Amino acid sequence: MSRQFSLLASKRKKALIRRALIDTLPVLMGYVTMGFAAGVLMAAHGSVPFPPFWAGFCGFAFVSGTLSFAIVPQLALGANLAQIALLTLCINFRYAFYGISMVERWRGVSLLKKWFLIHSLADEIYALDVACRIKNKDDNNFYCLCNHVLCVLYWVIGTTSGGIIGSSLPMPSKGIEFAMVALFVVIFTDQMRYLCKKS
Repeated sequence: MSRQFSLLASKRKKALIRRALIDTLPVLMGYVTMGFAAGVLMAAHGSVPFPPFWAGFCGFAFVSGTLSFAIVPQLALGANLAQIALLTLCINFRYAFYGISMVERWRGVSLLKKWFLIHSLADEIYALDVACRIKNKDDNNFYCLCNHVLCVLYWVIGTTSGGIIGSSLPMPSKGIEFAMVALFVVIFTDQMRYLCKKS
């Protein structure tokens, strides 16, 4: 009986992992390309030793495209930890509200998992968490965890590979900082076209 139960639980977890993989495919496309651009920028203008490490480390330390682009000139200017902490707080302050809105949903989750879930909240990740309608609380939390792990992995792969390519090949980096603005323009234009079609 216990073996049947564990097999059933294992199948359910595999189904949730598969669902998270499918749901995060659009995030994969965006995070790898944006992360790559941030990594190249870090290698070209970050003035840090071994850019692939720092690009990957920053990718994990703050899963934030805006901050990944904004921190590069600060590092180049030799900003101290207090200045970087203030910049991080100003740019990522909205994530605190995401975390507050998920506290009740993640009640009962172990402290380490809860830390990771809150630490890795970003706009796209939060949107997938909120859109998840899985009724079972444990399954819902497991889905959220899979979503966060996958999205952070995509971002770190993007930033690290950008750091590797940017530091080993003479890539032109002029204008790459516009990638974030371009992404928002594309998303905004797409949403406006969709709204115009509906009306």
